[in-house]
Amino acid sequence: MVMNAVAAVGAGGPDDYVLSPVAHAEDLSATAPRLARLITRSHPLELARQFEEADAEALAAQRDFRIWTARANWAVLVTAAVGAALMAVGLLDTVLGAATKPLLVVLAVVGVISGAVASMALYRVKEGRLLEAWMTARARAETHRLNYFLAVVGEPAEPLDVELELLKLEYFRRYQLDLEIAYYRKRRSGHLRSANRTLTIAAWSLVVAAVATGTAGILGALATGWAALGALAVLGAALQGFAATREGVDQDRRNAERYGRTLEALQALRARLDDVRAGVAAGSRPVLDEYVAAVQDQISLEHREWLEGTESTRAAVGRLEEALQSGTGSTRGSGGTEAPVT
Repeated sequence: MVMNAVAAVGAGGPDDYVLSPVAHAEDLSATAPRLARLITRSHPLELARQFEEADAEALAAQRDFRIWTARANWAVLVTAAVGAALMAVGLLDTVLGAATKPLLVVLAVVGVISGAVASMALYRVKEGRLLEAWMTARARAETHRLNYFLAVVGEPAEPLDVELELLKLEYFRRYQLDLEIAYYRKRRSGHLRSANRTLTIAAWSLVVAAVATGTAGILGALATGWAALGALAVLGAALQGFAATREGVDQDRRNAERYGRTLEALQALRARLDDVRAGVAAGSRPVLDEYVAAVQDQISLEHREWLEGTESTRAAVGRLEEALQSGTGSTRGSGGTEAPVT
């Protein structure tokens, strides 16, 4: 019976992330008709529909939040870079001659535009409550998904139908357990790559700042024009702020660690699957209930930790706004006499 149930439900496929009981029932109609009828009852169908709606809303809200925060971060970086360029042009006044004023005008216009874009993007993020919309929709979607599988596993028939219980177990294994393992593995790798890119940006910002400060200090004593290299130190600080905001918003290191812990926990549960199959085949319904509850608890725990991490994201958005205010203030200096602060 165990082997028959495994074969009837099958292995995971690339489209398993789509929670579609109707499509699942079509695939199972020939190999597991009773399971197909079970998952197309009104209760599971409604929960799947609610999950689909909430999931689509969460994905749209996530996309909006990431797009607008990224735009704000880039615009703040450009604003800070313009401030550094203004300082450099002011120090190179004697070298640039007549080109100084046109350059200052162009840089000032660019700084105003980038500051305006950053302000608009941050306004969209805060007043549109994009982070809150994402969190709310994702929490609702995950709740519907968990409830869907609880509805499918459901109460056992009287008398106990071992064959059907095994089919429920395999359905849960394929569309919940295996899918979540694949998801956490993929997302962990993605966050690690993103975190390493952010680390590279931060590391290079330190190099730029250190080289610029040292070079400007040494060569500035020989000629005043070389002091303009000090503007690169400001740019290095801006890059460091850009990297810090990127990490604060995306939470790549924290997410990678959390996904890794959940992945290991789910893999450990996956390793006990044969024991659970044997228990269910022997007529023990509580084994199935406890196994499903253990998997669901790990997923719920990870999601709660993810929601708790949003305070760090809010703080990062706040620091981005502070950096914008400092950066735009620096671009109002004339002749580059006021150094930008980031």
